[in-house]
Amino acid sequence: MEIKEPDLTPDQLKLVQDVLKKSVNDRQFRVSIVGQTGVGKSSLINALFGTKLKTDPVKPCTKEIEDIPIEIKQGSTLYFYDLPGIGESDEADEGYLQKYREHLQSSDVILWAIHADNRSVVFDLQSLKKIMEGYTQEQKAILMSKLTFILTKADVLHPPSWIAAKIGNIVKFLPAPETNSTLEQKSLYYQKTFIEPYGSLIVSKTYNDCDFYIQEDGFKCDEDLGLIYYKGYMNAEKLDKYQQKYPQYKKVFERLYDNYQVIPCSSVFRYNLNKLMLVILNKLGHEATIQFQKLIASDALDQIPFEQTENLCNLLVYEPKTQKTLFEFSRWLNTRKTTWW
Repeated sequence: MEIKEPDLTPDQLKLVQDVLKKSVNDRQFRVSIVGQTGVGKSSLINALFGTKLKTDPVKPCTKEIEDIPIEIKQGSTLYFYDLPGIGESDEADEGYLQKYREHLQSSDVILWAIHADNRSVVFDLQSLKKIMEGYTQEQKAILMSKLTFILTKADVLHPPSWIAAKIGNIVKFLPAPETNSTLEQKSLYYQKTFIEPYGSLIVSKTYNDCDFYIQEDGFKCDEDLGLIYYKGYMNAEKLDKYQQKYPQYKKVFERLYDNYQVIPCSSVFRYNLNKLMLVILNKLGHEATIQFQKLIASDALDQIPFEQTENLCNLLVYEPKTQKTLFEFSRWLNTRKTTWW
């Protein structure tokens, strides 16, 4: 006997829709940032969201996990978790790594911060291995799929100078070609060091906005959730191959590839913050991208008001013999505001 589901009245239908909508809107998205002490985790969150987390150039500030709720609209909250920096001491690290191991399983996205001017990888590699000790193969795969590695404090890589492009009353900082080349090489080095060895475990995902369908190993579509998955390590060569073969899905492959990139950024120059936020939202899924699109609606994350640039260059030329200041950048900038650029 066939049982027919009762028809819903307009009021009942609206009630069901409202309940479903509320369940979606009330979801809490969790992003955690980890790494060695002093790499600028708190400073990066301050730059992204205008928060005022305590920072210190000498000693560690973050001793406990700090949660930072970012409410973009009513019912839509993105939680950032600033975890204590490892490397403070052997005793402290043991406790911190245990907190990492417990907390990261409940995170949707994990940012692993590495100082851009650091060439030593042993400590971070050992820390990552210690976190995964006792994890099952499935848990390791989930952890690696959540991870995005970032190179913080990219602004310390000079000379040569960074380029400050003035557009109206705002400034965007860009690395000079030589610095950009260094950052690209560093990103590739860390990609090969931290991501490629775990490539077979990683599952990258993005939203399906183009009726994506191909018959290739590693790809899978979830029509119910509107998601595209790729299992394996998508390097630059694979990206180029898929884009050449399926040009209509170029943007999809780019988003999947972005999940494997190591992103250099600077909280001081606000460099690549928009790109970082795009990768975070892509990993969170299309639902988060829609809800938090205000964060990426423009390039505002990468901009600095022109009047603030004088605080970013601390150059002063002093002559001890005459005890005179021969040149000070901020003073020169104030006299040139109406004439330069």
